[in-house]
Amino acid sequence: MRAANAIRMLGVLASALVVLMSAGSPGSSTVQAAGQEAVTLRIGVTLNEYSFGPEPLRIPAGRPVTLVIRNAGKVPHEFMAGREVEDTDFRQDLFADLHVNIEPAEPVAAAHGDHGSHGDHGPHASEHAEADDHAAGHDHEAEHDAPADPGHAHGAGHEHGTMVEAAAGETFLMTFTLPEDRRGKWETGCFLRGHYEAGMHGTLIVE
Repeated sequence: MRAANAIRMLGVLASALVVLMSAGSPGSSTVQAAGQEAVTLRIGVTLNEYSFGPEPLRIPAGRPVTLVIRNAGKVPHEFMAGREVEDTDFRQDLFADLHVNIEPAEPVAAAHGDHGSHGDHGPHASEHAEADDHAAGHDHEAEHDAPADPGHAHGAGHEHGTMVEAAAGETFLMTFTLPEDRRGKWETGCFLRGHYEAGMHGTLIVE
C-alpha cells in the first residue's frame, strides 16, 4: 500500500514538473520580448527640397523612439509634427507636454548649436541652455537673410510647437515616447518661408 502511494506521489510530482517546465518556456519568451520592447527604436527621417522621407512616417506608441533627422538638402529645413495648420505652425503639437530630447548627432559649429530647440515650447527646452536666446525672440527668417515673418518670430507672444531645424548637411537625434492617446494620423511640416507651400509636408502615423 505504501509502495502504491509512493508511486502515485511520484507520478503527481512528475506531472507537476512537466507543467512547470512547459510554463517556464513562454514565461522566458515574454520577459525577453518585454526587454526587447524597451530598447529604443531608431527611425531615419530625411529632409530635402521639398519633402520628408519616409512617406508616410510610422512611429509606434508606448516605446522609446529616436528619430535620426538628417537634412540632405542644400538649404535649411525644419521638422515639426501636429494637426491643423495655423499660420506657420500646427495648432496641435504631437509632442505637447512630453519629455523630448533633441541633440545634434555630431558636434556642430557654435553658429548652429541652437538649432536643436526653438523657444520654450516643451519640457525638453530646459535641457538645452541655448534655448534662452530663442525665448528672447529668435527669428527664422532673420537667420536666413530673408524678410522677417511675424508668424515665425518666437518672442511676440507666439508659442511655437516642438521643432528641429537643421542646416544643410546637419543631423539631429530626437528621442521621445509617444503615449497611447497619440495614436492616429498626424502631419509633418516645414514652416520656413515658402517650404510648406512648396510641398514640404507629409503624413505621420502613430501606431
